[in-house]
Amino acid sequence: MTITRKVNCWEVLSCEHGPGCPEPCPAALDVTSTGVNGGLNAGRICWTVPGTICGGELQGDFVDKQEVCLNCPFFQQVRGEEGTAFRFVKLAQGLRDAESLHARITQVESLMGIHDQLRARFNLDAVIAEITRQARLLTQAQRSLVLVLRGKPPRLHGEFMLRGNMVQVDIPVDETSAVGYAALRNKVVNVKDAYRAAAADDDAPFNRTFDDACECRTDSLLAVPVCDSDNRVLGVITAANSAKGSFSQDDQWFMERYAVEVALALEKARLLQEAVAAGRMASISESLASLSHFLKDVAHALMGSSYIIRRGIERGRMDDIKSAWEILDRHVKRLAQLCKDVLTYDPERPDEICPGDLNETVAEAVSLLQEEARTRAIKLGTDLGPGLAQWRHSKRGIYQCVVNLVVNAFDACLPGGGHVTVTTERCGEDAAIRVADDGRGMDEETREQVLEVFRTGDKTRGSGIGLPTVVDVMERCGGRLEIESEPGKGSTFSILLPESP
Repeated sequence: MTITRKVNCWEVLSCEHGPGCPEPCPAALDVTSTGVNGGLNAGRICWTVPGTICGGELQGDFVDKQEVCLNCPFFQQVRGEEGTAFRFVKLAQGLRDAESLHARITQVESLMGIHDQLRARFNLDAVIAEITRQARLLTQAQRSLVLVLRGKPPRLHGEFMLRGNMVQVDIPVDETSAVGYAALRNKVVNVKDAYRAAAADDDAPFNRTFDDACECRTDSLLAVPVCDSDNRVLGVITAANSAKGSFSQDDQWFMERYAVEVALALEKARLLQEAVAAGRMASISESLASLSHFLKDVAHALMGSSYIIRRGIERGRMDDIKSAWEILDRHVKRLAQLCKDVLTYDPERPDEICPGDLNETVAEAVSLLQEEARTRAIKLGTDLGPGLAQWRHSKRGIYQCVVNLVVNAFDACLPGGGHVTVTTERCGEDAAIRVADDGRGMDEETREQVLEVFRTGDKTRGSGIGLPTVVDVMERCGGRLEIESEPGKGSTFSILLPESP
């Protein structure tokens, strides 16, 4: 039996900074990582170690060097060699005591949980208040504030509590202040010491007028632009007065994630306002259950495509740019169509039922949720049967039903992942669309409850209006919904659609 020895980074790069060298790299000295990905010390998980020496240059922590590391040939080599056993992070890396470990775990859990906490909330003020509370705690800031662009010409508006009083903030979008500069330039500003030193960007100003008006003092300030999917600035999220003295690169990375959540909340609020103005609240109530999922899925795809395009431009890789552009273009069109459907649907107008490819409608709905499935470690597949190319159906209604059922199936899967399969087949005079999962399953009492408006089998997730929406669409189309489920063995939801509604 031949055993192949796994090589470490200093061996591949021949950098002369391995163990025993005059100037060893921190990765070569980290004995706590021995065995991770089969390496010596941190030789095969070097990307997690701060202060490594790569290419003759001293690197920062993972946040600073992530783009370089994720595109490093050695990183790709280790990932390929380890396969499913590949370790991407070593959670306790760089933390020297239990208190620091607990703080880091709390930070990561807070960031991972914020989206699920906010997706069913539609009061913009409440959502922003929760985001700023989380951001303040995570970055150990004295205060956090979201400023939104409003008016013509646009200005940054916001409010915060100071010594028990609500303070209104109104800042112009120009280069006279750090926050206005961040919005104008669409650039993160990190002021380390407002009264003694310049900002991290030499040309980013700090204006003491704000402090004078509010009778407070800003020693350190982090301002991160909030942008929509087209990278247009919607506002700025800030954190002020770090308990650590200044805000780190890690703080900036976390705040950028919170900026994405603010952007989603603003977009959701905009859709609600437009729908109310058009008198469409009935249709909005049917769509909001899955709207957060759509926005998050599209946001993931847009951010990923944008990153690939940016790197492709930097490195002159037109093939990467073309492939990423196709993904980006497809998701933008889906988002635009979704918004159009939500805002123009009239409950008094019957669904447009006409012959069409039922499998194509189902496949289009499933494809939008593939990114969400990957993020949850769920395998989402389809098995589309023949004989449905000219089946009379409402494309919008079936699309909505499939999305709601698949999202509910995701929520039913266990935290470690699972399988969800969407199948179609012709059953006599009916077309059957089935969504099956291998999740928790339900008993008879729960099966009855899930069809009641605003009641759901999982009390910790969702709003519970997804399945009643499916039932309502089926009633309008002359179809029906059937449920088969058993605790511990998963569930199958079947839409039965007659050929002649």
